[in-house]
Amino acid sequence: MVKEIDGKMFKIAFKKATENLMKHKGEINALNVFPVPDGDTGSNMVATMLEGCNYIDRANEEDLMDVLKAAKDGTLMGARGNSGVILSQIIRGFVEGFPGGKVITPQTFIEMLKKAKDIAYSAVMKPVEGTILTVMRFIYERSHEVADVESFEELMDWILKVVDDAVRITPKLLKKLRDAGVVDAGAKGLYYLFEGMKKAIDGDTEISLDELSQEDIDELPEIAFEDINYQYCTEYIIRVKSGNAMEHYPEVREFLENIGDSVVVVAQDDVLKIHVHTNSPGMVLEELLKKGELLKSKIDNMKIQHEHVVMDTKERKKVAIVAVSSGEGLSKIMRSLGVDEIVKGGQTMNPSTADIRKAIEKANADTVFVFPNNPNIMLAAQQAAQDVDSEVHVIPTTTFQECIAALVNYSPEMEIEEIKKAFEDAIKNVVPLSVTIAVRNAKVGRTKIKSGEYLIFLRKNLVSHSFDITQALEKALDKVDMGDKEVMSVFTGKDHKKEDLKKIENLVSEKFPDIELEVYEGGQPHYPFLISLE
Repeated sequence: MVKEIDGKMFKIAFKKATENLMKHKGEINALNVFPVPDGDTGSNMVATMLEGCNYIDRANEEDLMDVLKAAKDGTLMGARGNSGVILSQIIRGFVEGFPGGKVITPQTFIEMLKKAKDIAYSAVMKPVEGTILTVMRFIYERSHEVADVESFEELMDWILKVVDDAVRITPKLLKKLRDAGVVDAGAKGLYYLFEGMKKAIDGDTEISLDELSQEDIDELPEIAFEDINYQYCTEYIIRVKSGNAMEHYPEVREFLENIGDSVVVVAQDDVLKIHVHTNSPGMVLEELLKKGELLKSKIDNMKIQHEHVVMDTKERKKVAIVAVSSGEGLSKIMRSLGVDEIVKGGQTMNPSTADIRKAIEKANADTVFVFPNNPNIMLAAQQAAQDVDSEVHVIPTTTFQECIAALVNYSPEMEIEEIKKAFEDAIKNVVPLSVTIAVRNAKVGRTKIKSGEYLIFLRKNLVSHSFDITQALEKALDKVDMGDKEVMSVFTGKDHKKEDLKKIENLVSEKFPDIELEVYEGGQPHYPFLISLE
């Protein structure tokens, strides 16, 4: 019978939860409310948890608080997509609910989950029921049922029952789930996380997070292959002004873990020694000088042997642009229109908070505009914009077409408010249509979709469907005010069919002879055509 969880046991349970989630990643990805091939909730939650595992591996497992904090910091920096960001906030609340001590008891665990619910709801501007939030609310509202529970075995059995009840009820609370005939993917993912924790508590402590399938590797290239996330190996020794160096240890460690990795902090008498891999060694020094005087410093560029141009030699700009892109062609177009840093991402491969923050820092500008280009990346972009050495504006683009339309009106010589207004006006005026193909039979609202049909979305709304691309596009254009439209831009996906492109060209020339048709190679996955009307 397990009555207490210490740092070592929590580390095992956290990693076992991650392993269990990984096993069900494909299932969670398939729980998509639209029958399109871009379900990514499972991938996002796995990426979030894997970064938490990376941080935990560097924590002192004999120190429960250190392990908990590593879980909180790691999941925040690894958070991808809305599901990943909300999951990171659940873990943040869980950790902040820990009252302190060397162990977690069942009663403490319940209180930590209640705090997790509060933080998760507060992190979402407009909380929606029928989601992962509902799971946390169910636990919160029914916690009185386990007021006297004595063992974690009994507690985890209860948690799984409550979470399962919450997952099953999500379609009743959210119409789009009911119409699609699925439960909420984030809620189901949370179930598998708790199931993994229960396995660890029941004695299954063998864990393997290294055996990723090729699909996993393709979808998580940053996690699988990026060897150097931060460019500068930074070491400083500071003599603190007052008190003992240990008094500054927690604050300094937290600061360093928020702007880098490979963090080591040693406090002895009045001396504080730090080691961190970061992209901002100047920020580190500035923070440490608040504590005392500099005794020694050392900064090494870890990428210098791989790169001919060092970041420090780049002159700081007044304005820079960071944009998310899922295709090589789209990236080239964006760069030609003034984008300074491209973040790889999009459907099924949402970039993490750390990925976007790294691009913001690398942009090296006083003001940085960030284009998420996907509603599922918005939260990660907003999180990345916090606590960086630039003024950051997240432009709420939900499609690549909106971003490209905005960039056409961009000039770095404009004043900041002029740039913002130009972006906002362009986004309002462009009509973005996205063409994909249904991967299963489904019902969207009152509309029945069949596998293999072309689906056309106007932003997030399905406006037409048909097995014939010409019919589907014609229906979609009938719902658009074409009177003032002059240009149709078509960005071809990497799997588009040439005959389909020819049909689009024929339709436009026959029905809209006054519209100028421009075709660009986009290279984006899942969407054979992205169309922009201006």
